[in-house]
Amino acid sequence: MSVFACIGWGSLLWDPRSLPMASPFRSDGPRLPIEFSRVALDGRVTLVIDDEAAEMSTWWCPLSVDSMAQAVAALGRRERIAPDRWPEWVGRQDRNLRGVARDSRSEGGLASSLTRGVIARWLDERSVDGVVWTALPARTPQGDHAWPTTHALLAHLRGLAGPDRDRAEEYIRRAPLTIDSERRRRFTAEFGWTPSTVPPNEATPGRE
Repeated sequence: MSVFACIGWGSLLWDPRSLPMASPFRSDGPRLPIEFSRVALDGRVTLVIDDEAAEMSTWWCPLSVDSMAQAVAALGRRERIAPDRWPEWVGRQDRNLRGVARDSRSEGGLASSLTRGVIARWLDERSVDGVVWTALPARTPQGDHAWPTTHALLAHLRGLAGPDRDRAEEYIRRAPLTIDSERRRRFTAEFGWTPSTVPPNEATPGRE
C-alpha cells in the first residue's frame, strides 16, 4: 500500500482541522527555506516557502488517503484553497520525481528545483511514496502576490488591534521553536512575542 504524507511548519501543526492525519506530526521533516512572508486575509503574517530564506526544520505526518489526488484535495480543503488553485498552491511530489526534472503528473505547486531536490532526497530516506505541502505564494499587506519587506510587515503588525492582533500574535508565538528565522527574531524584539512553550503538535488528528 502506498503511503502519502503532508509537510507542515505553521498552523497545520496545532490546528489540522479536517486534515486526515494517520498519526501526529513528527519533527524530522525536510529542511526548507521558510520565512514569515505572507499576509493572510485575516491579517496574520504566516510562514511560506521563501527561496531567499534560511533553511528551517519542518514537520510531517502520514495521511489516511489512498492516492496523491486525495492528499492534494485533503490539504487544499484544509487550507480553504479553491480547487482551481490546487495545481499552483498545493505542492506535491512523488518518489519518482528527481530534483530538476519536470513531470506534470508528479509535480505541482510553487517550488524551486532546489527545494524539490531537498524533498526528493528526504523521500528517498523514508518509506513515503509521495508528499504534499502548502505552496501559497508570498503576499504583501496590500494584497499583492509579491515579497513583503520586513519593514512593511512590522508596520502592518503595529497597525493590528483586537482579535486581529491576537490571531497574529498566536500564530507567530505558536510556530515551532525550530523556525528561528530573521523575521521571527525581529517580531520578538519589537512586540515581545516570545515562542510558546506549548508543543506545536498538540493537535487531534482529523479534528474539524
